[in-house]
Amino acid sequence: MSLVLGPYGEGAETLLHGEFGAYPSKGSRYALSLTQTALHIQRLVPKPETDQRTVVPLAEVVGCHTLRSRAPADRAAYFSVYAYPLKKRKVAVGSGRGRQRAARTFQVDGADDYEKNQAVAEKWAAAIKCLVLGIPISSDTDIAPSLLPRPRRLLLLLNPFGGRGLALQWCQTHVLPMITEADISFNLIQTERPNHARELVKGINLAEWDGIVAISGDGLLYEVLNGLMERPDWEQAIKMPVGILPSGSGNALAGAINCNAG
Repeated sequence: MSLVLGPYGEGAETLLHGEFGAYPSKGSRYALSLTQTALHIQRLVPKPETDQRTVVPLAEVVGCHTLRSRAPADRAAYFSVYAYPLKKRKVAVGSGRGRQRAARTFQVDGADDYEKNQAVAEKWAAAIKCLVLGIPISSDTDIAPSLLPRPRRLLLLLNPFGGRGLALQWCQTHVLPMITEADISFNLIQTERPNHARELVKGINLAEWDGIVAISGDGLLYEVLNGLMERPDWEQAIKMPVGILPSGSGNALAGAINCNAG
């Protein structure tokens, strides 16, 4: 059994270890070690002057996808890790902290044929997804995509007039890419009139969804909750997970919820 030493992994068991190329940095090579809490990345080629290592906490990772080159002759497989670490950022007054997308793509090229390389990429992707979702694995686990549950399904309700009419653009730019990277399937519905969301929630089959997310200001969440309460099965319906992604002008309710949760 091998161990990873240092921040985010003092004495931690190594679940997977491998040496891979990087995309698009041709010629670069990295050693990757995966523990229960982090992905450790150490550059091998070109050799750094110091023992530099990047540690990606899995708490910041939303997903991992396997990829294939469009070039038919390319026998390598690829997997991308998508993380959203907290970064300091400048704001109008003072400074703040926000999450900034960080994606790393690695090239699996240790075998002479694509199928073997793809199997390695899928194993790494499955292991990272399991850890992100809280599925217990160890170095003795036969890691495979079959360990993963079915993709979660979200109903997204968006008020296109929210945020001075920029809600849809904000959703397409920020929300949908993150949801896709997290392997979450979704149906996005734009509300067309007052109480549209209320009527939709009253009539849908809730068994088809794992959660409902209001992408708007305060009003749309009010409609969703009232729609759930007006259903004949309201006692069960109100247990449906409901979320809000603020895209209105003030977003006072979302701010209050976030402050209370913190």
